[in-house]
Amino acid sequence: MSIEQSATSGLRPRAAAGGELWLLLGFIVVTLNLRIAFAGVGPILGELHLSTIQATLVASLPPICLSLFALVGVRLRQRFGEERTLFAALLVLAVGCGVRALGVGGLFAGTLLAGVGIAVMNVVVPALVRKRFQPRQIGHMMGVFSLMLGGGAVLTAGLTVPIYQGLGANVDAAYLTLGAWAIPAVVALVFWIPQLGHGQPLAAAPTALSAARPRVLGNRTAWSITLFFGFQALNLYALLAWLPSIYIERGATVAEAALYLAVSQVGLVLGGYFAPVLAARVKDQRGYIAATVGLCLAGCLGLLYGPLSLAWLAMLVLGIGQGAGPALSALLFVLRSPDQQVTTQLSAMAQGFGFMIAVLGPLGMGLLHQYSGGWDLPLQALIVILLCELCVSLRAGKPGTLAD
Repeated sequence: MSIEQSATSGLRPRAAAGGELWLLLGFIVVTLNLRIAFAGVGPILGELHLSTIQATLVASLPPICLSLFALVGVRLRQRFGEERTLFAALLVLAVGCGVRALGVGGLFAGTLLAGVGIAVMNVVVPALVRKRFQPRQIGHMMGVFSLMLGGGAVLTAGLTVPIYQGLGANVDAAYLTLGAWAIPAVVALVFWIPQLGHGQPLAAAPTALSAARPRVLGNRTAWSITLFFGFQALNLYALLAWLPSIYIERGATVAEAALYLAVSQVGLVLGGYFAPVLAARVKDQRGYIAATVGLCLAGCLGLLYGPLSLAWLAMLVLGIGQGAGPALSALLFVLRSPDQQVTTQLSAMAQGFGFMIAVLGPLGMGLLHQYSGGWDLPLQALIVILLCELCVSLRAGKPGTLAD
């Protein structure tokens, strides 16, 4: 039986009880929103009339929020259930995106709110997949999940500049464009309403999670997974924020720079889908970890030294590596955990500490750019970090679980 058939046969009986069509449509539109709020800023960052410090802070807010509020998602899920927590997080996300239309103050406040909503959703969505679909092949479902994440990023990267130009191509239009990305979140809210009756609190979960915490925090493999996730997130968020600015400084137009970002997001979709599907078929994932880091390294070298005429190729390669990283990490949360409680705790640990590491990406690149006056030094630093990542991440791919 193929992976697709296995996954489908595992999800249909359970999905039908809650309305299969609405559940599947709701899952799609919810997960499409997990990167939209962040991917929309980069293509028009230069049109927002921000200082270097302001731009750096805006670029750094997403990973800060995803780090600080990861455990909030765990607690809310335990108290209210996955469905109701997702609805509340979507509402916060929609308000956050809408507020960004109000100017510089709204940009910061809205990005903070959007970050809180997405941080909660990041934790809850994988738990929802296990609860409502119960796929027999976890690699396949993680691939579908990543496919939706990347699809949202591609949609945003491709449409942000046309929307901006259609609204007048001025500073007010830039902020209105960011505010317009509240619409997909509102659509997701509507599609998710039928699922609100399925949420059940998980009263016994806090005790189990507390018991698992010391074992996870003191485990070397858990830290290797966390570092792999963190360094991949650093690379992703650093270039999600600054990639268009880098190409504009190299001579590309705003539209061309946005296109290069969109190409990288297409690669992100491909890597995010195929990496967990393929890696789940083997017991040892070290080769996939090395390939993921290698693709990111090749893309960064192309960005730094490659000709502008081959920018699309460098960005496709980079995007495949960037997409494979988070999806492969999510798979490792499951494969390296002996039970459901450790999976949840490992996910929260990796996201909490990992996104703290990721903050250094956009923040560090912005500061190095301000110091050096160009993008060569920031990109060289990113390449060195990737080499360090390869050294500390391979343990995460070794067969076995944290309990072994």
